[in-house]
Amino acid sequence: MKMKRAMLAWGIIALALVPVFTLVMAKEAPPASQFDVIAAAADDYLNDPDTVLNTSSEDLLLKMLAGEPYIVSFQSAEDYATGHVPGAINMSASSLFKPESLAKLPKDEQITVYCYTGHNGSQITALLNLCGYDATNLTWAIMGWTKDIAVATKQFSNPTTDLPTETTINEATVTYDLPAVNNTSSTDVSEIIRAACDNYVSNGFKNIKAADLYALITDEDPSNDPIILSVRKAEDYAKGHIPGAINIGFQSIAKIENLQKLNPDKQIVAYCYTGRSGGQATAILNALGYDAVNLLWGISGWTTDPDIAPKRFSPDTSADYPLETGAGEEVPAAPSGDGGSCG
Repeated sequence: MKMKRAMLAWGIIALALVPVFTLVMAKEAPPASQFDVIAAAADDYLNDPDTVLNTSSEDLLLKMLAGEPYIVSFQSAEDYATGHVPGAINMSASSLFKPESLAKLPKDEQITVYCYTGHNGSQITALLNLCGYDATNLTWAIMGWTKDIAVATKQFSNPTTDLPTETTINEATVTYDLPAVNNTSSTDVSEIIRAACDNYVSNGFKNIKAADLYALITDEDPSNDPIILSVRKAEDYAKGHIPGAINIGFQSIAKIENLQKLNPDKQIVAYCYTGRSGGQATAILNALGYDAVNLLWGISGWTTDPDIAPKRFSPDTSADYPLETGAGEEVPAAPSGDGGSCG
């Protein structure tokens, strides 16, 4: 009888505790930090199998003939009027991530963006994708579309002097606290991402020339040496890289265990093959609160060694397609726009 009474008592206690356990289980988890929100969005983008980082001029022309693409030029208004890809609208990069500007972009079709050389266009592409748009970068921008030097005003010539490279594998062995990101008081995921993108782009893109980077790492003041981050494939990094550079593959740069290898108190110079993936990495790192700078032309701006820098822009073999002139019209909000929010 005592056993039955004890079991009954325990049963009553258990039933009484059910609401308490239910309350504990139902309690919402604390909101993710702004850093975590942006890192998750970046990692999803970088590892999405449908991601198209770049579109060649030839492929863009085919899409134009099929009436498909939505094209955005980030030339200056004056340069856009001189000549632009036919059908392209013109927008300002510095105000792109304001809600009223984002509202002009469709979310139900792919957007092809371009600048002058592909460096800033790549950065814009990465951030638009973080915001939920389907954006791709015109591979060599306007200089890969036309040979008209009045329009393609920043044609690249391969450097005539090579800078030193090394094959030493440099491991990042120290871990650091992650940056604190606080661009908005909102806890809405879309607004957190939009505010981070706007905070970076509205202050101007960050790029550095190879000669300026070389001067930094060879002067007599080691305190200003940046972290040099190669985002190339490991096998290409092993063939030769900028002295002191560590390697984190492009698709892995937004993973927390890799971000912890980057000192948030140091400038980071990111580089790839030609400056485009490095540009995307740079934009993502800046959105995450790092001080990142893109190496213009990537490793191809550092050395002419074809084993180390196999991908290069050649004005001689680039396309020469028709242009459109004129200032264009004011761009209305996209019919499918959602008020300019991300996500």
